[in-house]
Amino acid sequence: MHVCIISNLFPPEIIGGAEKHAQEDSIELEKRGHDVSVITTGSNVSSSKFTHESENGVDIYRFRPRNMYAPYGHQDEPFWKKPIQHIIDLWNPHAYRMVRKQLNTLDPDLIHIHNYSGLSGAVFSAAGSLEIPVVHTLHDYGSMHIRPDMFEDGEITEPGTLLRPYQELNNWLIENNVDIILSPSQFVISKYNSYGMFENVSCKRLPLGISAETRRETNCSERGGGNSKKRQILYVGQLTYSKGVDVLVEAVANLDSEDIDVHILGKGPQKSKLELMSADLENVHIHGFVPEDELKQMYLKADLTVVPSRWYDNSPMVIYESFAYGTPVIGSEIGGIPELIENGETGYLFEPENPKQLKNAIEISLGEIDILKDNLAGRTRTISNHVSELEQIYLDVSTAN
Repeated sequence: MHVCIISNLFPPEIIGGAEKHAQEDSIELEKRGHDVSVITTGSNVSSSKFTHESENGVDIYRFRPRNMYAPYGHQDEPFWKKPIQHIIDLWNPHAYRMVRKQLNTLDPDLIHIHNYSGLSGAVFSAAGSLEIPVVHTLHDYGSMHIRPDMFEDGEITEPGTLLRPYQELNNWLIENNVDIILSPSQFVISKYNSYGMFENVSCKRLPLGISAETRRETNCSERGGGNSKKRQILYVGQLTYSKGVDVLVEAVANLDSEDIDVHILGKGPQKSKLELMSADLENVHIHGFVPEDELKQMYLKADLTVVPSRWYDNSPMVIYESFAYGTPVIGSEIGGIPELIENGETGYLFEPENPKQLKNAIEISLGEIDILKDNLAGRTRTISNHVSELEQIYLDVSTAN
């Protein structure tokens, strides 16, 4: 089968987990004998023609949609450009022409659309014009809210009535051009449904998969902090207010035990604040961004991972990665996080923004750490598991067409 993946970003241009997931899908599909093409954007490429590269057997085609800025650079753009960008991005005629032309050239058997911000909803019109199966994966709330994380000014912001026309446009474009909608989180699907979206198209939860080594494939002597007697707690992710890393620091500040080290990995606007908060805490270490090799070693040494999100987190890849390394997870009881953590079995859940509950969860988890780790045996969700289910979905929608 020739599968064409459409994603607004694709490595090496990475902002979040969606584009990494699209890449892992494409590589695994290629390994299984499928022809895989990717249509995506690029910051330093032409607007009038596609560039072509091949990596791991996957053909990658990049162009720059005509708008105020390329998707990869949106975080650094001035505020005044963003409203214009959003208006053009409702349905960009240039993106439509480019994507449709490339799809006609590639002539795939199936199209799989991931995040499309920057490419605009026109990609659904372009995909639908070929009259072949189209699959769409929801990674966030970008089709129902102009803020894909639904988080603004320090709190969750449900879309108001002013966003109804925006939702109706996206709902019409997607429902009329897509055969099935997937999401790693049932919470995300239900949230869309609660606003009357995607009620007339099949929706299915499909958990992600991880390609990291499992505990069985690693040297057990490397785990649990090596020769250190201290328990190692890990946070991996962006350092933003929505991620709730300050809640973790506050919880650790109130822990009685000194036999704990906390490692915070990532970059973002909250880094300076977190450094200030932890200035007097010798057991809190803020590392910033670390390369993959170092990240692997941190996972191997970790006893616990904490995901203290404030926002409706979809299906955090860090949970899959932690489980793959045999590490229990404490997570906020919000969004899709409770779908991944079995409370008291593979970790613990706590009320978002409640450092006291997080502190208690850490203490309980460390007291049961060996049991929690044993419970994770055989629970790794691999990319192979994920793609096997994805292939069946591809087959089902292709047969139905």
